[in-house]
Amino acid sequence: MLSVIGDPRGRGGETGMKTMGSRQKMKWLKAWLGSLRLPVAVWLAVGCMALTAAVSAAPFEGSFDWSTAEEIYPGIRHAALTFTGPRPLKVNAVEIDLTNPDFRFHTTPRDEDWGKPMPDFPSKTIRTRRQTTRKYIAQARQAPEQGGYGIPVVLAINAAPWTPWESPFNHRYADTMGLAVSDGVVVCETNGSFPSFIVNKDRSVDIRLVAPGDDLSDIQMAVSGFGIILEDGEVYGDDSYHPRTIFGLSGDKSKLYLMTVDGRQKGYSEGINTGEGALLMKFFGAEDAINMDGGGSTTLAVYDAETDSSKVLNHQEGGWERPVGNNVGIYYAEEPAMTVEATVVAEETK
Repeated sequence: MLSVIGDPRGRGGETGMKTMGSRQKMKWLKAWLGSLRLPVAVWLAVGCMALTAAVSAAPFEGSFDWSTAEEIYPGIRHAALTFTGPRPLKVNAVEIDLTNPDFRFHTTPRDEDWGKPMPDFPSKTIRTRRQTTRKYIAQARQAPEQGGYGIPVVLAINAAPWTPWESPFNHRYADTMGLAVSDGVVVCETNGSFPSFIVNKDRSVDIRLVAPGDDLSDIQMAVSGFGIILEDGEVYGDDSYHPRTIFGLSGDKSKLYLMTVDGRQKGYSEGINTGEGALLMKFFGAEDAINMDGGGSTTLAVYDAETDSSKVLNHQEGGWERPVGNNVGIYYAEEPAMTVEATVVAEETK
């Protein structure tokens, strides 16, 4: 049913996937079972088990009522939920109303040394400089003359996997992130296997795989993830339990859902597999979803104008924020005057 591959960075925790569509899966399954020359009854039994294995463990049913969630900024609602089964889980999700014409998206741009070999890993090429999600918000909001982007980001979340990821795990720069486009400028080329969350210049959005050689001229912003785990409401996934960052879109693409699930914290929040992540996305209202970089990278942060600082909404293992390859920031064409009232799960880390 699924072809599950290990994380190319050797993390072990943040498993990568290549998923097949439902028709592809059925063709593959029929061909494989047919080659075994099994009796029809066995064929049907094995087929049914295979098609349901990835989603049988998760109890997330029904749909979330977003009218009960806090509106932390105009058109942005935040929900912090606790689940006691199938294991302790802390989930943070935001719903972004894309019909609001003032929303804009940004992601980490090219580093000033873009294209040069990494000084601490010469076989890799500099694309971006790694930074935590909160530091990304701070730099985004700084004036250009102070080294910032001059963009009033109000909410940000970690995005793509990257390399190098090996001991001592503190390399300053990121490469091999799948397709990354910032303000229409290509930061990293597509590798043809990581699907992307895309914001086009006409403000339309999509989750899809971009092939090498595809025309990128209409793309305003793009970041990539490990695999599509929800497609037209159909769930795909693996069975490894970790912290997760997942992006999703409603069926009409009028709503964007950003979700983090904490993990690796026994008794507090023990993580989910990607099939459960897809079911949670359906619970929140998505029809399509992409599994982004997770594990210790998982971070959702919000800017608080009252304190002129940003706070992390989820809680990473050990309370430590990992510098990541790129982040996605949401801002307005004109920044609204509104105080953040989101429940902060994690205190600011120093």
